[in-house]
Amino acid sequence: MESMAGAKPVIKVAALCGAISKGSHNRALLRYAIELTKQDIDGIEIDYVEIAPLPMFNTDLEVDGKYPEVVEAFRHRILAADSVLFASPEYNYSVTAPLKNAIDWGSRPPNVWADKAAAIVTVAGSLGGARAQYHYRQIGVYLDLHFINKPEFFLNGYGSPPKFDSDGNLIDQASMKRLKEVLLSLQAFTLRLRGCNSNLSTISEFPRKICKLSEEGQALTPFPDGNLAQKFHTSSEYKRGITSEPYDWYDRETCNNEKSVLSLFQDTHLGLKNRRYTPNVRERMYKFVLVTSWVFFLIVFMLDYRVKIAEDACCKRSVFCRGLDLWKAYS
Repeated sequence: MESMAGAKPVIKVAALCGAISKGSHNRALLRYAIELTKQDIDGIEIDYVEIAPLPMFNTDLEVDGKYPEVVEAFRHRILAADSVLFASPEYNYSVTAPLKNAIDWGSRPPNVWADKAAAIVTVAGSLGGARAQYHYRQIGVYLDLHFINKPEFFLNGYGSPPKFDSDGNLIDQASMKRLKEVLLSLQAFTLRLRGCNSNLSTISEFPRKICKLSEEGQALTPFPDGNLAQKFHTSSEYKRGITSEPYDWYDRETCNNEKSVLSLFQDTHLGLKNRRYTPNVRERMYKFVLVTSWVFFLIVFMLDYRVKIAEDACCKRSVFCRGLDLWKAYS
């Protein structure tokens, strides 16, 4: 029992490469990530998923809710993972065709990407694939795929000094350190989404239910059972199809606090003495005061400007009148 109590949870990461060429630098990133997790990072197991065998996405290949065998195998491996690591180049300022094809196959009902943590690393030209990364993040919004925000990993694979050796292996020390930070951030975010304590040393185990698709291809239970399940996955909102994620919990907390403030305000008969202000209310008050001060400044500025115009007009009128009087006197 003591050994289990001290054991760290192991998360399974599905790694996908956006380029199918064997000499891809992005594939080299994943190779180094796998070595890193075996030697230097505990609690992460990376499963490299090859996407080259997948056929081009075509709904005609779906028969009675079932998919081709290679697609079914791919979907089961993604479903069995706790999080996803994408490594991809940038094609024409955007995502690559092979990886977009894999994403589309996984998004077919039931969506196997839903409520998983994800990270994206890119090796490309001058910008290091930054434009493609933001497109992947946009796709993740619809798929309920939660990308980590920091750290970001963009690598110019063709700059100087060289980042890869002649065999295509990563040799840049700074990039190695950044990639390790990405993996650690992905690990922490995955555990946070699953409801685990962020302190890994205090977690005895990380139970993960390997969910399977039914014969009809529609039954899916993407969340673990027990006390690690998220609070709102069994709520009425989730059953009605409303997205349930940690960000909604913050909104729900804010809404409940505002309701409690309103009820307290009514119970005290418009008395503000005991009213409890939430951070959200204080923020709105701050914005209101800021906008009011700017409006007041604008009004004062306009009044001052009109006064100056009136003074200039009076001065010009007086000088012009004196000029006429002098001309008449001279005549």
